[in-house]
Amino acid sequence: MNVKKYRAADSEQAMRMIRAAHGPDAVILDCQSVAGGVELVVSWEGEPSLPTATEADKERTALEALRSRREQGESPAPATRLEGVSAAPGPQLAWSQNDELHDLKQELAAMKSMLMSQLKDNNWQQLTAKQPAQKSSHQMLSAMDIDPSIAESLQRELPSGESEAVQREMLKMLLVRQLPISAPPRTGAICLLGPQGAGKTTTIAKLAAQHVMQHGRDDIAILTTDSGRVGAQEQLRAYGRILQIPVHSADSPQEAARTFRVLQKKSLILIDTAGLSFRDHEGLDELEKLLAGLGGAHCYLTLPADVEAYVQSEIIDAYSRFNLAGVVISRIDEAMRLGGLLSNLIQHRLPAVWCTNGPKVPQNLCVADAGKLVNMAMKMAMSFTPPPRRQAADSGRAQHIGVQA
Repeated sequence: MNVKKYRAADSEQAMRMIRAAHGPDAVILDCQSVAGGVELVVSWEGEPSLPTATEADKERTALEALRSRREQGESPAPATRLEGVSAAPGPQLAWSQNDELHDLKQELAAMKSMLMSQLKDNNWQQLTAKQPAQKSSHQMLSAMDIDPSIAESLQRELPSGESEAVQREMLKMLLVRQLPISAPPRTGAICLLGPQGAGKTTTIAKLAAQHVMQHGRDDIAILTTDSGRVGAQEQLRAYGRILQIPVHSADSPQEAARTFRVLQKKSLILIDTAGLSFRDHEGLDELEKLLAGLGGAHCYLTLPADVEAYVQSEIIDAYSRFNLAGVVISRIDEAMRLGGLLSNLIQHRLPAVWCTNGPKVPQNLCVADAGKLVNMAMKMAMSFTPPPRRQAADSGRAQHIGVQA
């Protein structure tokens, strides 16, 4: 095992340094605040290059610091991989087929959730120390779950000497201004992507129903490529019968491309795809082949609002290869806070296009509105009561959306 210590101004910079140096399989052994930022101790397996004298000293210092804290009875931060468990070579059981592996995944998800929460708390403490006069607005933004780096940039735009009420309204306006929003297309091919359970199929049905109500049923068709989940196809066919619109299915990229060419005469084509974990690299490669045959289709990521912010960021990173035109924010009705999601959209410069807040077709679908989203995030923050500490069940629920069953 190789061990190394990293220091940075904040946890976000430290995580970027670690990923760049060691990839997704580095394990965080410890995390603590130090003068000027944070210090993370990481380990990784493999044959390292010969270290320089300075690097060797850092590794020895890191190990000595860990041993010293253990001897003094301190509990280091739980070790967790940056991207989860690496698959061993050879045939492997799916998580859902092996109880021990599933339990291990849940425990690792809980560890990572706790660590990310600690890192964010540490960043907020540093920000409050740097800007003590803004403590009230910090508390509001923290309760909303806004990322500390975004909060710091917002605070720099606030004039000094204003009352708390005025500052709150100004922060709201600044958030609205920064949140990217894009108008939904009225025609063309709309392809929904995202993890399993995010709400793609139901959103397709809502979009279809709203279009039929406004423009009629003659110029719309649905294409589903989710051959792995029979229930999704049957659900869309049921809605197709109710709305009296055609629903086509394709079991391969070649069949999807042929069907798509036939449907080009329609003014609106809605395309449903299989749900894929952000860790399912092979599945995402297959999806890329599928989309290559659907030239001209605009891809929209279906992003669940009720998963943790760092999971949302992982999902966005994994799907960014598909030249996303925007996001469908789903399951708002099940979210406890929205600030983390808004932060992700701002940081990734990914516009919100639609929002869904329930299962009803077509009622629970609306066009994204920055002002309404920010107001909703603030109202949720006012009634939010933080749990005593993130529990494994909650973390497992958050991670489940991004893990292939």
